[in-house]
Amino acid sequence: MIIELDRNDKIPLYRQVEQRISALITEKLLPPGSKLPATRDLALSLGVSRNTVVQAYQELEAEGLISSRVGRGSFVTPYPPAGSSIFAAKARPGMNYEGLFSSGWARMNAGLISVFEQLARPGTEAPYIDLASDQPHPSLLPVEEFGECLQAAVRRHRGALLATGYPCGFEPLLEYLPSLLARRNILCRLENLMVVSGLQQALSLIGRLFIDPGDMVLLQHLTYPAALGVFRSLQANCTAIPMDEEGLCIDVLQRILRFRRPKLLYIVPTFHNPTGTNLSVQRRRQLVELAERSGFLIVEDDYAHDLAFDGREAFPLKSWDGTGAIIHLGSFSETLFPGIRLSWIAASKPIIERLSLLKQSSDLYTSRIIQGALLEFFRRGYYDKVLKRKRQVHMHRCDSMVKAMEQHFPDAVRWSKPKGGLFQWVDIPDSLDALALLLRTREKGVVFTPDRMFAVEEWSRGGFRLAFTAPEEQRIPEGIRIIGDTLKDILVSTS
Repeated sequence: MIIELDRNDKIPLYRQVEQRISALITEKLLPPGSKLPATRDLALSLGVSRNTVVQAYQELEAEGLISSRVGRGSFVTPYPPAGSSIFAAKARPGMNYEGLFSSGWARMNAGLISVFEQLARPGTEAPYIDLASDQPHPSLLPVEEFGECLQAAVRRHRGALLATGYPCGFEPLLEYLPSLLARRNILCRLENLMVVSGLQQALSLIGRLFIDPGDMVLLQHLTYPAALGVFRSLQANCTAIPMDEEGLCIDVLQRILRFRRPKLLYIVPTFHNPTGTNLSVQRRRQLVELAERSGFLIVEDDYAHDLAFDGREAFPLKSWDGTGAIIHLGSFSETLFPGIRLSWIAASKPIIERLSLLKQSSDLYTSRIIQGALLEFFRRGYYDKVLKRKRQVHMHRCDSMVKAMEQHFPDAVRWSKPKGGLFQWVDIPDSLDALALLLRTREKGVVFTPDRMFAVEEWSRGGFRLAFTAPEEQRIPEGIRIIGDTLKDILVSTS
C-alpha cells in the first residue's frame, strides 16, 4: 500500500494517512475484506510515530470504512454502513450552485429542451414511429463511400491530416469551397471562408463576436431551438418577427426598424426549420436591402439549400450581398451525414479574421481528417449522387406523409406541402394544445415536435412539426393515422 505524505502541508499527518487510505477504499483499490498493514509496520514504512497511524485508523473506523478485530488486525468493511461518512456526505445538502450559474444560462431554453428529450421517447416499449427526429434513415448514409474517402485522403495527404491545423480550415478544402458556393451564386475567396464543427459552433462564435447583453436579435417567430439557446445565453433581447406563406413578414420588420436598431437577424430562408417554408425571391431582395440600409447583420442559416425535391435551388441571401451585411452559414451535416459535424461560414474578411481568433479560444481547429475525407468525397463525385438519392427518398416520404394526412387528419387542421427540406408543419386550432396531443400519441408509440419548442417569445398554441426522414416510409402512414385519430378524439371531447 503506497501512501505519500506531505510534511509541509498544514493538514496533520494522521489526517493525511486517513485521507489517503479512504481514497484507496472509495476508489476500490482496497477492495472489501482487505487487511490493512499493522499500525507498527505502516508507521515504520511512512517514517511517522505509531500513534499517528493509530489515530488515522481510529478515524477510518469511526467513518465505518474499516473494522478492527482484536488479535487479527484491521480490515476494509464489506459495505460501508448507512451512517458512515460516505453516505453522510451524500445525505448532506449539496453545493448550492444557483448563485454561480450565469444569468445567460438562466435565460436559455435548455430546461424545455431537456423536458422534450424525455417526451420524445415514446411511452411504450414496442417499436415506435419517430416523426420528431431529423436524423436520416440509416439506408441513406453513404458509409462505404465515406470509408473509402477516408482511406484515400490519408494516402493523398498523409501526415498533413494528423498535424496541427489552420483555424479557418484544411487549406485544400478551403480552396475547393469557392467553386461549390459559386453554384449558389456566391462569389468569395479563401479570406472569406471558415470551416467549423457544425452550425452550432458557427452560431456560438458569431454570437460571441457581436452580441452584448441587451442587444436586440431578431428571429422568425418560430425558429431553430439551439440558435435561440445561443442568443439567450448571451443575454440578447430576442424579438420575434411573424411569418406567412412567403416567409418572414417584411412589413413587420420595417415597423420595428423605425424605432429600434437590432444588432442582427437570424433567419432560415430556405426550407425553414420548423415550418418548411421558403422566403420568396422578392422578400429576399427586400431583406438584403433593409439590412444594408439600416446597418444590421443577417445571419443566414442555409442548412438545407441542396434538399429541394426538384433540384431547383433558390439563390441564398448572400448572393445579393453587396456590402458584407450577410453572414452565410452552410452545412454538410444535414445534406450528407450528421455525425461529421462539418459546416462553413462565408463572410467579409474582417469578420472571418475575428471569428478565427475566437475559434482558437475553443477548439483551435476542426478535424483535418474529416475535412480531407469530405474533399475526397467531392472529388470522386459522390456528393451529387448522394444528394440526388436523398432528394428522391425525401420526396417519396413527404408524399406518403401528405397523402396520409389528407386521409386521416380532421378538417380543422391545415398544412402546406413543402417543396424540399426535412420537415412538414401542421397548423391546429387555438383550442388544441400540441404538447397535450404529443402526450397522448406517445403512449401509442408516435412522437413529433410541438410548437412551443420553437417559440421565440411567449408561447401560443399553433401547431407541430413532423419530420419525414427517420422512420421507414411504410410506417409513416400509420404514424399519421394515430396522430389523426387522436386529434379527432380531442376535438370531439372539447366540442
